[in-house]
Amino acid sequence: MNKITTALLGLSTLLGISGCGAKQSNSQQTMNEDDCYTFVATLFCSTDGPNSSPAHYYLKNPDGTLYLDIHNEENDLTPDTLLDGKIFVYYWNVVSYAFFCKRPEAGKPIEVRVGDEWKTLESSAHIQIDSTGKFLQQYTYVPRGEEGERLPLDFYPNPKVAPGKKITLIQDSFGRGFFIRDVQGEWMKIQGIDYSACPDREGVIEEEEWAKVSKASEVNPSYWIHWREGSKILIYPNEFVHKYSV
Repeated sequence: MNKITTALLGLSTLLGISGCGAKQSNSQQTMNEDDCYTFVATLFCSTDGPNSSPAHYYLKNPDGTLYLDIHNEENDLTPDTLLDGKIFVYYWNVVSYAFFCKRPEAGKPIEVRVGDEWKTLESSAHIQIDSTGKFLQQYTYVPRGEEGERLPLDFYPNPKVAPGKKITLIQDSFGRGFFIRDVQGEWMKIQGIDYSACPDREGVIEEEEWAKVSKASEVNPSYWIHWREGSKILIYPNEFVHKYSV
């Protein structure tokens, strides 16, 4: 096991949600399915700043009625079966939840995906919204497997399933890890990490050091993997490892 896998601050539960529902308004019907997965809204268990206070988020149905009160309880966001298995990241034992969401509009509630339905959250400075690509680039992809085993996903030279172009990679003795370089819909571009460029010490790699590792890794081969198929996430949750958790 390599040292990147020893300290996970990554996705404790990564779950796909159902695809865009069939019962939508005319404007929603014109939405490309990938638009359901283009942005990610992250909710944290507490607010920052000198007057920090516990987080309190009201998740509502489209008609304005309350669906769920998400709040801080003993320094964690409260776990709830209404979200388990229905949102992108269900962090019941860490500090945040993440929802797939529509592109935010100024002055309007944020529309987030819960199962096969849209819900709303009031906009807040304490809700972080990123493109799905930016969100995932906080992490590295560290596929599990024993030395000599085939890695779990198929690898391709471009974002298209072409059986004749499929590349099979084998797990090595150190354990392979990949930077996430780009996300295009259901496809993710990854590039092997140059572990020899990592600092020769245990502990967290700082941001400046990690940038040097990323630069040194640019000479390594890049591949495309099919990370999502419709609503289904194809990568195991513990294979996403936060870059700075080493």
